[in-house]
Amino acid sequence: MEVVFDRGVYLPELDLWLDSRRKQELGLISHAHSDHTARHRRPILTANTRLLLADYLKRADPITLDYGEPLEREDYTLTLYPAGHCLGSAQALVTSKKTGQRLLYTGDFKARPSPINEPLRPVECDVLVIEATYGKPEYTFPPEDNVLETAYRTLRVWLERGERPIVQGWRLGKAQELMHHLLAAGFELVVEDGIYRVAEAYQQAGVKFPGRFANFNGAWAEGQVLVCPPGQRKNGSLNSALNRYLGKRYMELTGWASGGRGKGRRHWGRPGDASLPYSDHADFNDLVNYVEQVQPRQVYTVNGFPDLAAHLRTRGYPAVHLDGKNGHQDNGGFQMKLV
Repeated sequence: MEVVFDRGVYLPELDLWLDSRRKQELGLISHAHSDHTARHRRPILTANTRLLLADYLKRADPITLDYGEPLEREDYTLTLYPAGHCLGSAQALVTSKKTGQRLLYTGDFKARPSPINEPLRPVECDVLVIEATYGKPEYTFPPEDNVLETAYRTLRVWLERGERPIVQGWRLGKAQELMHHLLAAGFELVVEDGIYRVAEAYQQAGVKFPGRFANFNGAWAEGQVLVCPPGQRKNGSLNSALNRYLGKRYMELTGWASGGRGKGRRHWGRPGDASLPYSDHADFNDLVNYVEQVQPRQVYTVNGFPDLAAHLRTRGYPAVHLDGKNGHQDNGGFQMKLV
């Protein structure tokens, strides 16, 4: 099955787009993060992804699938499986009716357990198209429990000093996962408005948080941890509200911290006080282990780093990294036939 990468994955033999960044007539949206979405006329997605994108897709005619529910088209069957990345995130298994070949597109996925997401389900396939966000050996994360315990200890020290902790996590997925962990550890939380609204959608979908949390409206009581997304310097109203408080301490939980890329990053015009390796993506070892679990005959890696494909070749897997920059430029992407 031919695979093309051009701001999304395209299967020309089936005329099917997977996570295209451009608007299509029909296309899969694996999850609700903006770098995997477009306003397709007929998006294919899970009910929870549709819930999160309700306003964004209000003019669309979505095809909503449960996990494990097949979508029958003339040339293929498409079935979604949990990806463990965020609410509603899905892998897509596409089976050609002509050849019987099975292609699995992972989208972003997390292999480690999450308290708020359906766990990743490995799906055997012939062709694997796998996200390589952390597809470089230096991005190997320590056990999450160890990272969280370090975070808890640091936050408690800051609170005991009378300082004001800010935990930074992306608005959809990462922030809600961190909220669950922090509440379970006994912290009092106030959260940025966008994170709060996404957390309400999680609750609407049946996710239960182990404690109450408040929406940040400018009021920030002593002893509360504030959860905010990174990169908010352009948010004038939030900056104005935060500038009223002294003694702020910033904690970033990101996979980039394990490779040095997260160190020295600046949010709200200042460096973070702590940067810990915690992610809602698979790390390098998780990516390699997943390939070994699903046993594909061909691997394509997309996004992230080409190192993963190179490493897989040393382990006997025909693998190539698709970045849209090499090969058949007249088609806008790199193409390779199944080996």
